[in-house]
Amino acid sequence: MLRRPVLLTSGWVILVGLIGSFVFIACPSRSPKEEKEERATPAVQAPPPAPAPRVTPEEARQRLQAMGFAFTEKAFLDAAQRGKAEAVELFLQAGMSPNVVDAQGRTALILAAKGGYLLVVQKLIRAGADVNVHDRDGGTALIWAAWGGHTPVVAELIRAKADINARDNVGNTALIWAANNGRTDVVRVLIAAGADVNAANAEGKTALQLAIQNGYTPIVQLLTAAGAR
Repeated sequence: MLRRPVLLTSGWVILVGLIGSFVFIACPSRSPKEEKEERATPAVQAPPPAPAPRVTPEEARQRLQAMGFAFTEKAFLDAAQRGKAEAVELFLQAGMSPNVVDAQGRTALILAAKGGYLLVVQKLIRAGADVNVHDRDGGTALIWAAWGGHTPVVAELIRAKADINARDNVGNTALIWAANNGRTDVVRVLIAAGADVNAANAEGKTALQLAIQNGYTPIVQLLTAAGAR
């Protein structure tokens, strides 16, 4: 005789039967799709990278050359934009400033944050990169990370004291961009960190209005619960 399945709060189903002395434990009640999505969701908090072994500036430049990188600001920014963490570390050890900018005013940190390259972002922050530089569009590393939906990078920048309510040239904050682009996890992290949920851009649009406009119901719920109006 079988007893009814018991659904535990952990999501596991235990089916206990009186067939001999066997106890049957079923697989998790989540669907394969849910499990896949959970595995695909990056952790918000990532451990800081271990410091790379120190080399002399000359040795660092030689290694860069062997990797195909000239010791130039352009090559450094390109490495950051492509997420080349080892090359970025060598550039820094060779004496490159972490705060050089390209023609659009973008630092290596902005480029790495926009691409979602957490390890590069961590290395640059540790090297003293300015987390609040604005590019020519007014974007900061945090704004670009939020725009792209890179939750771990957003969390890392917040821990590094990035201005959570910084605005770009048309008044958009990181939260406004995240809400507009449907970045639910980023919205959650920004709200938890104290982002202004009622900030409006130059057109008078708030994060809540944009989320409603674009049909992002989970974001609407998050913002409403946080006091957005």
